[in-house]
Amino acid sequence: MSSGTFAGSVVVPSNTDAGGAGIAQPFAVSDQTVDLLTGLIGIERDMMLGQLFLQDGLTSTEGSHFTHPRRDNFPLIKDGLANAGVADLEPLLIALEGASGREAVNAAYIDVLSAVQQAKVMLQPTAQDFLAAVKNTAAEAGEMLDPSGTTDVVSFQECWGLLMVARNQLDELIMTGDPASKKAAQGVALAFDDVVLSLPDPNAKAPVAFDPAIVQGLVSALEQAATAI
Repeated sequence: MSSGTFAGSVVVPSNTDAGGAGIAQPFAVSDQTVDLLTGLIGIERDMMLGQLFLQDGLTSTEGSHFTHPRRDNFPLIKDGLANAGVADLEPLLIALEGASGREAVNAAYIDVLSAVQQAKVMLQPTAQDFLAAVKNTAAEAGEMLDPSGTTDVVSFQECWGLLMVARNQLDELIMTGDPASKKAAQGVALAFDDVVLSLPDPNAKAPVAFDPAIVQGLVSALEQAATAI
């Protein structure tokens, strides 16, 4: 198990691209940090789906996903983020919900995503914290899939979004510069890529056929990766 301090802890977000989360060492796991990270990743999922619905015309029976963070993930992590010294995200989320016109929505979107990335930095997660949050995200995605193998469109879109943002988190871990963390993240990222390439189009018009066991395989791979560091 590695020790020491992570060097180069902050990667500043640029426009719509998410930056690094400032992952630190040693590799102890903090349940509270993992829960907060998992909630933040969930908000990133809603940001991604919100943009797809706005830019690419995906249809949703629930309305804009930009309204989901304040309904779902943010209330669960609001107090924990405040206790960690993270600036309140709610005003930015409200601004995004109220934005009118594509330009205003994009600007508000960038503000939220940048604040989420800064929140991750403030939490100072270890590499194992980060992998645990990605594992939780993948597990949540798997739970949205119907065990029968055929899942309704809304649930599949939510699952798809979680898997995509979970994969993006691994790129952040790969950027930490710690050899053990980078190697572990690279290995599981390859497994994620295979699954992502096999995912049906989220802009489905009818229930989607996808085997939940495939996602469970990713969860197992993430558990093994955590033991490697």
